[in-house]
Amino acid sequence: MTEGELKKVALTSRDVPDFSVTPMPLPMPTPTQGSHATGTERAEQPECQPLAAVINGAPEPAPSAAVHRTLMSKKEENRDDQTVVTEILTSYPKGRAAQVLQGVSKAIRACADGFRTTGGGDGPSTYTEVKPLPAPKAGQEALAYQVTGAFDGPDVPLVFQLVQTGSTVVILYAANYIDGKTPEIPALIATAQAAKLP
Repeated sequence: MTEGELKKVALTSRDVPDFSVTPMPLPMPTPTQGSHATGTERAEQPECQPLAAVINGAPEPAPSAAVHRTLMSKKEENRDDQTVVTEILTSYPKGRAAQVLQGVSKAIRACADGFRTTGGGDGPSTYTEVKPLPAPKAGQEALAYQVTGAFDGPDVPLVFQLVQTGSTVVILYAANYIDGKTPEIPALIATAQAAKLP
């Protein structure tokens, strides 16, 4: 799908009534570096690069088109721990979408003890742990995992869900900067998005 076609099938507040859905301005803010051009951090261990690429908002292989959305819980408005989910909806040439999930799946296993990245602008970033999580029941293939970041202050758990439907990959991401608990991405987000994809 083209960028215009992705915009038509991207989630709206009508699809997930408990969330306000807005387009995300670029450059996209990333967990470790704030706003910077996507794709600038590189993993020091090559086998962990697929994880760093997703954290950057620039999955590998690169999509032919992508749109970005921010979903914010209406029920938790004005709370410090408000659920905020970033969505990247990506489209690929035939056969490439599956490679994204394959690369990330392999990296989850290879990088369980963590990894470091460099090149984001503020010095190296350290991730202490990578672990699989229960995958959402959506799309043709799906996976979920947590990456724990060791930044200033308490450890920051970052949770990702990847869902493939045909030539499209949905990436959902949430972080908890408050108390170190694993953030939850409501299951209905992945299922609602997958249901809109051809």
